[in-house]
Amino acid sequence: MKLCFDATRFGAGLEGAIDIASQKGIPCVEYSFEPFPAGGKTGRDLKSKERKYLESVAALSQEKGVEIACLNLLYSHSPGDKNSKKKFLGMMEKLSKVAAVLKCKFVSFYLEPGADEGWKAAFEEDFAELLPIMQELDVVPLLKLSTPSSTRRLSLKKWRAMEPQDWRDLLSGCSGLSLSFSPADCVWLGIDYLQILSGFNAAIEHVEANDVEINRQMLKDSGMFGPLWWRYRIPGKGVVDWSQLIELLKLYEYKGTFSIQLDDEFVAGDLTSLEGALDDGVKKLAPLFKG
Repeated sequence: MKLCFDATRFGAGLEGAIDIASQKGIPCVEYSFEPFPAGGKTGRDLKSKERKYLESVAALSQEKGVEIACLNLLYSHSPGDKNSKKKFLGMMEKLSKVAAVLKCKFVSFYLEPGADEGWKAAFEEDFAELLPIMQELDVVPLLKLSTPSSTRRLSLKKWRAMEPQDWRDLLSGCSGLSLSFSPADCVWLGIDYLQILSGFNAAIEHVEANDVEINRQMLKDSGMFGPLWWRYRIPGKGVVDWSQLIELLKLYEYKGTFSIQLDDEFVAGDLTSLEGALDDGVKKLAPLFKG
């Protein structure tokens, strides 16, 4: 198990992310990308200038001894929607080529569940087109089980989260797919994140270490479909039992990354606040990795 953090909020680019990780003694980083144009073959290919830049980042990564563990595509694909499919496949192919140059093993993405079960079959078709491209580049696709930023402040009346049976169906129908697991999202969805690990540990390659705070009074007053009653916090500021989770992952001989997230709305965007939050996360989690 390797400690990691999402460096996106620092706004320093990939080189800055590597430098921060090196200074903090954190062996891995992940980085997120907003949706970008990737239409046609030329839009999916790397330009020579892009490749040269990425090669310099890869050299810096090797020099500093910091692994770029995962690249995240912050786009929620809607299976069955032709326009969404075109965007999704184009961006995933381009980002996989970026990952290959960076020697990054994983590229993650979000899915938007449909109103009926047909969305899963539609995604299986999309995935069948995507997987050979990623396999040729030696990059593994990760399905993110956390909540997209676009829906975090929305009532469940306006969107639907995936449930464990959806995870099972997608893993069964999409050989080669792995998971980016989020214990915080299990908490607010009422899923026992410790109990469920036994059925999914073989598919989990990345753990998103967001904590979660539940406003019980708001939940009692308005119910699950009322105003937003949960929010992400940094590890140690919410209700996730990190000690039990990490001990269980050790029991399952988990070898993937365990990534501190900085999506806490109480953490300001300035460098001092972000570094303080990251230091707090490391202080909370790193001692639990020992042994």
